[in-house]
Amino acid sequence: MKNKIVGVSLKFSHMNFKNIDLIPFSSYNSLLDYDIVIIDLAGISSEYDCDKDYNGRERLYSGKRRLSNDDSFKFLSDFKRRREEIKDLLALGKTLYIMPPVESNFYIYSGKNEYSGTGKNRQKTHIVFEFDILDVLPIKLNMTTGLGSNLACSTDSPYRILFEVKGMKYYYNAYFSTEDNGIPVAYIANTEKNISKVFPINDGRLIIFPSIFDEEYYSSEKEYRKVVNNFLHTIDDLEEEIKVNLEDYFLPEWADKYNILTEKNEKEKIEELNKTIEKLEIEKEKTKDRLSSIQKYKLAFTTSGKELEKIIYEIFSELGFRAMPIEHNRADGIFEYDVFKIVTEIKGVNGSSAEKHGAQLEKWVSEFVEKEGTIPKAILIVNGFRKKDLSARNEAVFPNQMIDYSTKREHCLISTVQLLGMFIDVKNNPSKKEAIVTKFLKTVGVYSEYMDFKEFL
Repeated sequence: MKNKIVGVSLKFSHMNFKNIDLIPFSSYNSLLDYDIVIIDLAGISSEYDCDKDYNGRERLYSGKRRLSNDDSFKFLSDFKRRREEIKDLLALGKTLYIMPPVESNFYIYSGKNEYSGTGKNRQKTHIVFEFDILDVLPIKLNMTTGLGSNLACSTDSPYRILFEVKGMKYYYNAYFSTEDNGIPVAYIANTEKNISKVFPINDGRLIIFPSIFDEEYYSSEKEYRKVVNNFLHTIDDLEEEIKVNLEDYFLPEWADKYNILTEKNEKEKIEELNKTIEKLEIEKEKTKDRLSSIQKYKLAFTTSGKELEKIIYEIFSELGFRAMPIEHNRADGIFEYDVFKIVTEIKGVNGSSAEKHGAQLEKWVSEFVEKEGTIPKAILIVNGFRKKDLSARNEAVFPNQMIDYSTKREHCLISTVQLLGMFIDVKNNPSKKEAIVTKFLKTVGVYSEYMDFKEFL
């Protein structure tokens, strides 16, 4: 072992280990003699005698342990000494592991008494006060009792190896919150309840770590000893890694007001960069919106149903067509362009178009004639083979068997890919718009332009 380790009030203090010295909290052995100190706070109060009744049974006060008068004074003396040692230990850059107890409070004698009655009836009452063993620490922890073994550890910290000790049975008996900054190590699984955290203090480290050394969780003393030794080697190796790892250093907030070397310039650069980043993020979002408004037109050759109808409506609107109101269950779209009245049938299909699509369009034409008294331009718009990549669409969208039917009825047949090509050409060449749209509206049969998507996509 590269580091000297001491364990204070640990559950296996009755055993002998060559890699760790085991001492009681009340011992006069100095903690400053060691590089790593492990303290189990749960075992401290049991080192001191408690108040007992005439039958020698432990007497509780408000449901909690109450130290005897003599041992109350002894405990307070030991407590003050150990608290100062802990401060000095951390100031020296050493490491302290603290295992919190299930119950951190007990009662001790204050040294004061109250008297009541007179003469033979005079009674003396010892005044006690509640003591929190967590006060031995230089940070304030708000502990909540809670037993369990379902925990999760942080994966981006060197301290994660504390929860990877071979053979270790991990459990916790409390979780905590604190206003002090620290490095999260482990939580109750699926929560943000801390059960382990590292607090850099001065040059040292205070590590809150769950209780793990209950012998009853192991099948034999041999297995228990092996796990304890694995843990000791782990914290020894971790100590060496932390000593040379400057990535995890922590500075208190007040240190930020002091600038060294070129720190002030670097801070100013970061501030300017943050402003630039903020501007770039705004521009990025605007660009993403513009990109989305462009990419949506790809729906013309990928989708079907209402979504396809909506994007065709938008393309027609961009081309200067004016949508006219339609009744429910009527044509997919009725438009006006110059002197033209237009009725459309819009389809997205997995294969080619079919004669039934032309028949449906013809039905819309008949209804329009009946209602408006004029013959509209009929346009069948089909996204054929919509689930295939454009480069794999090798068959005609409008097969020969339906072209004759539609041509006789003066339908214009156009694929959504062709319509997108026309839209792109108009957007790129606005002066050609009237000629392009007029030719489109005068087409009977299959529209002959923009047949090769590679020319515009």
